[in-house]
Amino acid sequence: MMRTLTVSRFLTLLLYAVPSLYLALRSNILLSEIALTLSSISEGAEPSTVRVPNESRRKRHASLPNGLAHCINSFEQYPFLAEQIIQRKYGRFAKQTPAQKALSNKLGYAEHFTKAREGIETNAQFTNKVARIAREKYHTGPQALGATDDADFGLVDMTFGHLSRDWTSQGTRERQAVFPPILDGLNRHFNVNGNSKKVLVPGSGMGRLASDIADLGYDVTANEMDYSSILTYHLLANHTTSLHQHSLQPFVTKWTHQANPSSRYSTLTLPDHWPNKAVQLVEGDFLDIFPQDSKFDAVVTLFFIDMANNTIDFLSNIHRLLKPGGVWINLGPLKWGTHSALQLSTEEVLQLADLLGFDVDHTSRKSIDSLYAEQPETLLKFTYVTQFWQATKRM
Repeated sequence: MMRTLTVSRFLTLLLYAVPSLYLALRSNILLSEIALTLSSISEGAEPSTVRVPNESRRKRHASLPNGLAHCINSFEQYPFLAEQIIQRKYGRFAKQTPAQKALSNKLGYAEHFTKAREGIETNAQFTNKVARIAREKYHTGPQALGATDDADFGLVDMTFGHLSRDWTSQGTRERQAVFPPILDGLNRHFNVNGNSKKVLVPGSGMGRLASDIADLGYDVTANEMDYSSILTYHLLANHTTSLHQHSLQPFVTKWTHQANPSSRYSTLTLPDHWPNKAVQLVEGDFLDIFPQDSKFDAVVTLFFIDMANNTIDFLSNIHRLLKPGGVWINLGPLKWGTHSALQLSTEEVLQLADLLGFDVDHTSRKSIDSLYAEQPETLLKFTYVTQFWQATKRM
């Protein structure tokens, strides 16, 4: 039985269609994806991710590392995914009564949609560049990647937050809270003579800590398995020719907890400091990628050990990779996930370290408050009480 599309439904559909088609032309998004999204809207659904129609699906590129195709796809689809969020906001705005709309217009609220879309376009220039360079680096060719997976807005949004923390002046205060204890700990252990000392930074993320350690003269190996971080760091380290070359408006989809609406459109420029090209970035799983024992003079873990499925594996591997007398320096909140076999307290982690062959320097222990990827002028501040310690591998 055929259903009739009401006038109001048609107008709502049109409001969604025009910006989507515009972004499709600007971002090379498949029109078949637009059609699928509009179809779901006409049925009253509110799409949250991009699904490619069955007839357009392709097999996963078998030669690419796990997660890479999905990551590239997410960066390429960012403008469409972000536009969906703005469309949903506009849908709620448009449902107001005429009197409510009149008041909203006096507040200038409708202008937020225009500003947000301008910010999305700014961000898309960056995400498209990340994806393009990634395709060149991994020789993917022009074919669609990861078409059987959904593109993930959260992956890109989290990337923006990590970039803000690591490579912009906005993140300076956050870095100044957690980097100095680590750098001071290294310098104390090696008596400020870090030249040629081999330091491993597993879970290096966007790479700023590894870069800052290398700036002090250490021989730094960074290790990461998350391709959103790997691809973005590759852009900054190898395809950036000037400081503050790239621009982002990372908060354009975040409209809550605001004291001043202009903070939604804060423009951040990056990098604010040159990535140290002496850092060797090793892609892959920390537990598998380093076969040689006793290779490093120091292992530095920042917001890392609570990512383990089992922290015994992580601490055992840190111990194996350290030379006898080598130092392990840790800072993090012990934010165990539901996947973790053990959700240990600080005391239990340090007891475990002792059992595995570390001598923990209990005088080094401290709690350090740390914000994470804070939005300017936000009314919501999330603070970790991170735990810091040093431990040496027994001789």
